[in-house]
Amino acid sequence: MAPLASGHLCVTSAMKDFLINDMTIEESRISILYDCPPDMFQPLSMEEQHKFLLRIQDSLHCKWQEGLANNETIFTQEVDGKIIPRPNRPVLVTSSTSWTEDEDFGILLDALISLDKRLETLRLIICVTGKGPMKEFYEEKLSKLHLEHISVHTLWLEPGEYPRLLACADVGVSLHTSTSGLDLPMKILDLFGCQTPVCALKFECIQELLQDDVNGRLFASSGELSNQLYDLLTPITGYDQTPQPHSFGKLADYSENLIGRPRWNKNWKTHALPLFKG
Repeated sequence: MAPLASGHLCVTSAMKDFLINDMTIEESRISILYDCPPDMFQPLSMEEQHKFLLRIQDSLHCKWQEGLANNETIFTQEVDGKIIPRPNRPVLVTSSTSWTEDEDFGILLDALISLDKRLETLRLIICVTGKGPMKEFYEEKLSKLHLEHISVHTLWLEPGEYPRLLACADVGVSLHTSTSGLDLPMKILDLFGCQTPVCALKFECIQELLQDDVNGRLFASSGELSNQLYDLLTPITGYDQTPQPHSFGKLADYSENLIGRPRWNKNWKTHALPLFKG
């Protein structure tokens, strides 16, 4: 059926090449329409972050939350009527997973074990979201870990809350791989919509979305991920006053490079609409 169509939309250049080379479709009939994050994925102000973090604080059960005042979170505080980051706050790392064999959560687990041994003053809170058949398997593994500087939490958030978590994060981790090698993970796009940089597992065509050392990092092993998290996150310990999320070291550069990415409306008008007009 594909050769009979008047036009084709592809989500990657790799998919376009597949249609040309394997389906013998003329290049002039193919347009690339990269996915874009929905409008709900946006950066948050410090005040908005603070309100969200207050709402989820009880569900974290974090070992570092003792002694917080009523209007404080482990990440933020109010000073003279203004919400600011807490001095010596932990960093917040997020990862969304389907808890299936398609996404090897063991890579992140091994990276955190290795990373914990290297840390001195830096603290990490890892929030892992999603549902799936292997969740209980990995939760049991997590319960047996004795990490000193890292606290891992599995969460299930309402659809409206999930974008807020991503916007509060310093960095996201993607373990997604494409079975076909022709499509890109929406979870990275969601993080990019919040201007949150990503460390992503390397696979064919991923560089169409994530350019290494431009808007994030690419890794091929747990050791590489561990080293990247160490290099990206430890600079926060060198600040006298804790900076805002996304605003320290290389992460600040990556986040700035995510500003102005296209949204659906403009992307559709530019790349898809001409195909329908003929």
